[in-house]
Amino acid sequence: MAGCIGDNGDNGDEVPVDNETPVEVPEENISEDDVPVDENGEVIEPRDYFIILRSYYASPNSHEINRGDTVYWRNADKENNFIFKVISEDDLWEEQRIPYGKSFNYTFTESGTYNFTVPPWNSMNHTVIVK
Repeated sequence: MAGCIGDNGDNGDEVPVDNETPVEVPEENISEDDVPVDENGEVIEPRDYFIILRSYYASPNSHEINRGDTVYWRNADKENNFIFKVISEDDLWEEQRIPYGKSFNYTFTESGTYNFTVPPWNSMNHTVIVK
């Protein structure tokens, strides 16, 4: 799997744990490849990107993002009341149906080029390039 789908569910109440002994994570479980950095070696903070779905077009048609960034597909087609289907051509998720005013999001964790369709309108297809 190359990322994670957004979950609008509630995480519930967390119970604080009183533990004076810190838990150490073994260094072998931490990979430098898991954290995107810029050309100066600075950690790149995750960002959110939006694809707005309206009658017969999606804007923008492509994004170039970093690992750890999240893309939101938002149905902004108030006039036609369409329910848009967003399909990952790379099988990142099952078909998502997005009614007006709602969003679907996906956090990309692996580099690559990913293609998406919004049938039946080819003009709404788009690509996400993850560095």
